[in-house]
Amino acid sequence: MDSKRITIGAYTTVVTVFVILLCANSNQAKCKGFVFPRYTIEILNGIGPEICVRCKSKDDDLGRHYLTLYQAYYFSFRVSFLTLFYCSASWNGRTEYFDAYNVRSEDSIFCREHGCRCSWKLTPDGPCLFIEASGKHDRCHPWKPKDENIVELAR
Repeated sequence: MDSKRITIGAYTTVVTVFVILLCANSNQAKCKGFVFPRYTIEILNGIGPEICVRCKSKDDDLGRHYLTLYQAYYFSFRVSFLTLFYCSASWNGRTEYFDAYNVRSEDSIFCREHGCRCSWKLTPDGPCLFIEASGKHDRCHPWKPKDENIVELAR
């Protein structure tokens, strides 16, 4: 009798965990992937006639991309527990830096709500994230401080 209770208890636990994961994943219904969904980053030039954008992670250098005004660059990846993609934007002799995706950032919540898509519009004052509720790029941040390590990695 005790082994039957243990089996039923284990089954109930497995079903409960599965339901919790399914409910937690329901916010990511538009996302591709169950545990590690696929995210897409969009970087839109809202600065001027031409900018150079270069994005990297710990493992990947996505290269330089030249964007005309209102042109966008896209890249996708599967998120993990430590995912960080940081980018530089260069124009008119000026170079600035921002995190395009940081799993530890509050911005990742807004990206998940937007179907695992982070849409950034770059402005002279900093990057602005698209917010689903407002339908605008209105979550703006200042550019990151220039850290010597980041500057070296961006070259």
